[in-house]
Amino acid sequence: MITAFSKPKLVSLLLTVTLILPWMAISPVLGAGSYPYTTVSTEVSGGVDYLRGQQVATGAIQDFATSAWAVMAIVSAGEAPHSWRVDSGPTIIDYLSENAGSASSTNDYSRMILAAVAAAENPTSFGGRDFVSLLESSYDGTQIGDNSLLNDDVWGVMALVAAGVDPSTSDVIQNSVSFILANQNADGGWSWGVEQASDVDSTAATIMALIASGQPPGSTPVADALAYIKSTQMENGGFESWGATNSATNSWAINSIVAAGQDPTGAEWINDQGNGPVDDLLTFRNEDGSFNWTVETPSNKELMTSEAILALLGTPYPVVVLGTPAMQKGVTIDVRVEGQTSTVWSGTVIVDESTIIDDQGVLHHIDQPTALGALDEASQGGGFSYVVKNTSFGLYVESINGENPAGTAGWTYRADYLSPMVGVADFVLDQTSPPPPPHQEILFAYAQWGDAPLRVEVDNTAPGVGETFVVTVTEYDDDTGTWSMAANATVYADKIYETSEDGTVAITIDSDLTVEVYSEKEGCIRSNRIVATVGEGSVQPGDSENISLTADIVPAISFSVTPNGIGFGTLGPRDVSDPTSLTITNLGAWNLNITAVVTDTANDLYVNGLNLDGVKWDEFSTTVLRDAANECVAILSVPETYRDTGLQSGTLILWAQEAS
Repeated sequence: MITAFSKPKLVSLLLTVTLILPWMAISPVLGAGSYPYTTVSTEVSGGVDYLRGQQVATGAIQDFATSAWAVMAIVSAGEAPHSWRVDSGPTIIDYLSENAGSASSTNDYSRMILAAVAAAENPTSFGGRDFVSLLESSYDGTQIGDNSLLNDDVWGVMALVAAGVDPSTSDVIQNSVSFILANQNADGGWSWGVEQASDVDSTAATIMALIASGQPPGSTPVADALAYIKSTQMENGGFESWGATNSATNSWAINSIVAAGQDPTGAEWINDQGNGPVDDLLTFRNEDGSFNWTVETPSNKELMTSEAILALLGTPYPVVVLGTPAMQKGVTIDVRVEGQTSTVWSGTVIVDESTIIDDQGVLHHIDQPTALGALDEASQGGGFSYVVKNTSFGLYVESINGENPAGTAGWTYRADYLSPMVGVADFVLDQTSPPPPPHQEILFAYAQWGDAPLRVEVDNTAPGVGETFVVTVTEYDDDTGTWSMAANATVYADKIYETSEDGTVAITIDSDLTVEVYSEKEGCIRSNRIVATVGEGSVQPGDSENISLTADIVPAISFSVTPNGIGFGTLGPRDVSDPTSLTITNLGAWNLNITAVVTDTANDLYVNGLNLDGVKWDEFSTTVLRDAANECVAILSVPETYRDTGLQSGTLILWAQEAS
């Protein structure tokens, strides 16, 4: 039998009618190498590739909340979330926009603002909703949301800052920050709720919120909070949470350390055993690029991986703030790779710095977006290989997609059809001239030296059935820097055509058809491709039909507990509370065995007095079948000798593993 454990569900226990809600679900993840990592490092790119592989036809990654966190990771990794889709389906931004109505809580509003701003969307009109106004409407004059919680204030402050609200003039931000500072615990940390025990995750998020709102990183509250986090560091270098370390807690802590201007791999964060938080975080990384919550428990790897990417890149929350430079790193450029007999790849990439490995295995780090960096990004997106040699003239592209030079033929590159005067690794996108920036396309072509590039233009890309459209083919002359009509060029559409002396050919198609128009000519480089849709359009002859396959996979172990807080009311020694029902719902694929752990700060009031289903909590066990829900009755007995008075708090932790 495979045994697996879920992330625990916490139920707060109070001798009061006040209901305390748990910390908003947040989790992170990481990788190894020189810190901070770059977008091309294996730890980051592997995580991005994993997330891309988890996207489904609706545009979502795992679920609504996880998709929002994923957008922030995608942007931080230099990718464009508006292009993340499965086939021709909705993008991840489309998915969030279409489902914006499902955001209903204060923390939902904050998360949507953070994701929308990161994606360069307007948070006041995203998915038809004004999330900034919704968030501000939860302000009661002193703090945001529920006054028994701190997490909604923390995320609310971060979200408003991200939305461009000025902390120096906003009463909502200033008063919420005061509320947060007033509830810092004596040990320097914060919890998810008021008068609750400190934890690293909550403390780390609070540090980021305070610094984002203008609190100096060296201020006493921040310094005390960092000292609290340091005090929880374990021998493996990670930070303690429920008696062990996990990727989420490590990632939050790392992000807060970075936000405070410190290096999580620096000496102050390396313990006596020589381990640091990044070292421990790497132990949760899987071969497919994803991250587990713990080694034994995956627990929403998409969420863990999204958080890890930010921590690896050293990008604290909020990842983007309106009014600051755009978060997208690098230059967006079209790349086309024309092989000897066919087009290898054509698409759009974002290029920042790059690390190129030559044919001898030597790494070359290029800290600017270059034409060679564009090829490297294209190769990752298109799944083709390339080989670079390091010569006395610089890095030279010898082979692409297994096509090697022969005689005087080999790989050349052009920028906006011109042949640049510098090597491919020295051509800086949107800077080098000629051609004048900004640049539109980098073309890699297997050609003889001097072969001219062809260009195709179509006068009507949506003709009706039987309606004639004209294709014009031109070729570029490097000597004169001009375009001329390409006579006798072969044009491919529904069939093969040839241009006349004026470089044109008239095409008439008598049926609904979608055609890809391009041209070839002896002594020239294959042209660009233009899609023409005739009538209603159709699949081209010889093409394949795609059938979308989707499956909604649920975690092996997942469950919920309602309510998430129990108020036992007012009791005295020898009293027995009224019974309170808890509903445990199995949301996963396996039958579950549920057990309990109880902690308290009430001199063992709950440890000794809490019964579940008629037995002491440490004897409690129940099996919840798949797609089922069980009721559990909680009763608190106060010992006759109990002497403490006032509000007494505790925590019930429910654990799940596969039922035998």
